[in-house]
Amino acid sequence: MIWLALYFPDLPLELFTRGQPLELPLAVSHRQGGREVIARCNPAASAQGVHPGLPLQAALALSDSLQIRARDAQGERQLLQELAQWAYQFTPQISFDPSLLLLEIGASLKLFGGRQVLLQKVQQGLPGLGLRSQWACAPTPMAAALLARTCPGACVPQEQLQEALAEVSLARLTRDPQLRRLISDIGLYSIGECLRLPRPELSRRAGPVLGLLLDRLLGRAPDPREIWQPPEYFQQHMELLAEISEHSALVFPARRMITALCGFLRGRGMGTQRLQWCLLHRERTPTCFDQGLISPSRDVGHILEMFRERIERVQLPEPVVTLQLRVDDAQPFDETSDSLLAGAALVQDRRLLERLRNRLGEHQVQGLCTVPDYRPERAWRFCVPGGSGECADVNAQQPPWLLDKPLPLRVADQVPEYGGPLRLHSLPRRIESGWWDGFDIARDYFVALSWAGDRLWVFRDRRSGRWFLHGLFS
Repeated sequence: MIWLALYFPDLPLELFTRGQPLELPLAVSHRQGGREVIARCNPAASAQGVHPGLPLQAALALSDSLQIRARDAQGERQLLQELAQWAYQFTPQISFDPSLLLLEIGASLKLFGGRQVLLQKVQQGLPGLGLRSQWACAPTPMAAALLARTCPGACVPQEQLQEALAEVSLARLTRDPQLRRLISDIGLYSIGECLRLPRPELSRRAGPVLGLLLDRLLGRAPDPREIWQPPEYFQQHMELLAEISEHSALVFPARRMITALCGFLRGRGMGTQRLQWCLLHRERTPTCFDQGLISPSRDVGHILEMFRERIERVQLPEPVVTLQLRVDDAQPFDETSDSLLAGAALVQDRRLLERLRNRLGEHQVQGLCTVPDYRPERAWRFCVPGGSGECADVNAQQPPWLLDKPLPLRVADQVPEYGGPLRLHSLPRRIESGWWDGFDIARDYFVALSWAGDRLWVFRDRRSGRWFLHGLFS
């Protein structure tokens, strides 16, 4: 097995920022030793002398503009769950440690073409999450987690694992304060020092727990972990650090959510055609809208571009404080290549249609689909342009342009007229249908030529004997 650990060292702080630029000093505090101390702080706070471990009162004395947030352990776990949705594209075997994702990637290497390619894809995707991260690989999850925290970028095989961990502090191995105190009392400071001691003597002094941890660390004992189960559909929300009233400013946080969405869709082998966005305000009711795509997609750049077009048409009654995204219509996705000329042209046409629909409104740009009905008035319907159900070909016997209502024609000597006598150019096409729904027709259709050279589609009502113009050929 090969475990990849993704460590997010500033997760307690970035839970509140999510990569949003902030010039004001910000810090996260937690309770330690009976008092409030600083857990994490941003660069603006560090520049004023604030640092992790500093008592809260001392930090406030150093900076009168310092913003304080209480550490939110539940929020951090929720954020890790959201990050797991993005990581699902690399492996379904995902578990958690504090501020850390553990991915078993050994079974995915063949799919991605080797460890190096997989790690490269992971590193390319991490910046899009808006979180500072470190990673490491090892044969056991505990070792991968330790290396990600202490030796970022390490990829250690089984035969070198003990040597790579020898200098790591024992305090990194466990959070149990009693065990930490016991280890310190007997003068052990590193993992290597523990491993050099005879196991019976170590167990006698420190008890069986430390030995079990070391065995799990080196792969000598099983390390069972609960595997994360992905949700049935994608849903995330992001509380914004500051109120946003400009449309363009919403693109930045939306990118984080779209990146996670596309990772989730890739993991399930799916794409989506509809994203449901909801913008929350402090006083007004939420502003919700749909972002439609002509064909299923899971491309971050493309979906973000369409979001940028769509958000410009949204009226914001009040600044936005929270952004929500839900996708529950995931569809099978067929990975296509744009390298062929025809494929590239088709992709460009679809993207042009999507941009027009986002700018003008979905109902202003429509396609036509056929319906299994012989009656011309009811043999079509509006649909998403460029979609799979759109008409590919037009029946040569029927014009693409039908009149809203058939136009009655004059008849002279049993010949219909339209600016002059018409010449019937085809054999009659008889349509009798609709007796079951109240729109019963009995018609004989002809292609006719006018004196001006126009090709017309006319019919004779078999019940009344009257003639009508129904459509024009281009």
